Amino acid sequence: MSRLLAATLGRLAPRYRTLNQWAEVYKQILAARPISDKTRANRRCAQARVFSEFGDRTISSIRPHEVGAMILRLHARYPQAAKRTLFEARDIFDEAIHYGWLDRNPAGPIKAPRVRVRRRRLSLDQWQQIHGYAAANLPPWVSRMMVLALVTGQRRSDLVAMRFDHIWDGRLHVEQVKTGTRIALPLQLRLDAIGVSLEDAVDDCRAYAAGDGHLLRKHNGRPPGLASLSSRFEESREAVMQHHDDGLPPSLHECRSLAERLYRAQGIDTRILLGHKHQSMTDLYHDDRGLTAASWQLVHLPN
Repeated sequence: MSRLLAATLGRLAPRYRTLNQWAEVYKQILAARPISDKTRANRRCAQARVFSEFGDRTISSIRPHEVGAMILRLHARYPQAAKRTLFEARDIFDEAIHYGWLDRNPAGPIKAPRVRVRRRRLSLDQWQQIHGYAAANLPPWVSRMMVLALVTGQRRSDLVAMRFDHIWDGRLHVEQVKTGTRIALPLQLRLDAIGVSLEDAVDDCRAYAAGDGHLLRKHNGRPPGLASLSSRFEESREAVMQHHDDGLPPSLHECRSLAERLYRAQGIDTRILLGHKHQSMTDLYHDDRGLTAASWQLVHLPN
C-alpha cells in the first residue's frame, strides 16, 4: 500500500511518499551542513536505524508510539545508541516538516531514555599504576602516549596526529580531528600532579624510535592506529586493576577527564585546554562520578 500511495498520490503530495524517498532529500541537507567527517560517520549509524525501521512506510503514516517502541527495544540492549537514534529521528522528521513533507514530528513526543553512566572515572593513582606497567612491559610508545594524553588533555585521534613540526613559537599546535578546534599549548604547560611539563613529554618522544616526525611511533616508524592506543591502555589497565561491579572500567578517554580535574585544581582554563565551546561540557568532564565521594572535603580557613 505504501508503494502504491508513493507512486500515485506521492507525485502530488509529499506526505504520501516513503521515508526512503525523503532519505534522498535528507542526505543532501546533511551534505550542506558544516560538520566534520567524523561527526557524519558517527551519526550515520543512528540515521540508518531509523530508515531501516520505517523506510518503506509512507512518511505521514509513522506514529509516535511506533518510534517509541523502536527506541525502547534499542534501549534494552544499547542505551547510548537509543538516545542517539532518538536525536537523529527528531532531526530527520523536523527537516521533513520544514520541507513540507510532514505536519508533525512523530519522534517529538518521545522522551529520551535515561542512560545510567556506566564508565568509571580514572584516578591519578590508577593512572600511575597503568603507566608504570606500560613503561615496564609494553612498547615504548605506549607509556609516552599515556603521558601525552594526561599532559595535553587531548583525544586519542589528536595524540596520533601530533608531529614535531606542529611545534613553533614555543607551543604545540593541535587542530582537533573531531571538531576542528585549534589549540596552541605552551611547552611550559606543566601538570604538577605528575611533575611533567609538555616540553618534558615532547622531549621524551624524540629519540625512542625512528620515524616520520610523529610524536608517537611504533618500531616501524609509523604512528599507531587508534584501536592500538585503546587496546594497549586496556592491556595495561587489566594487568594492574581489580574488577568491580559498579560500572565499566575506565577507558583511555578517561585520561581527558583526569587531566581536566587535575589542571582545574591548578587554575588552568580547562575549557580552552579541552577545546570545548561551552563550559557546561567541560563541567561534565569535571564530574568524577563518585570517585571521591568517600573522601573528606577540607574546609580551609582564610589567612
